[in-house]
Amino acid sequence: MTAQRGDDTPDPVLIADIEELFDAVDPWSYLDDVLASRDPESAAAAYEQIVTSEWDGEL
Repeated sequence: MTAQRGDDTPDPVLIADIEELFDAVDPWSYLDDVLASRDPESAAAAYEQIVTSEWDGEL
């Protein structure tokens, strides 16, 4: 599977696959991991990025 079809148009099948993966992410399933983390501040920041889909650029 390729990301581009040659005319710089994204492959619609690839887009559908990516959207399916993102739809499968359930933020509630990660909440227990965040609450039990040894680094709650970083875990909460990562969780927020998952829920809001906004990345702050930090790793």
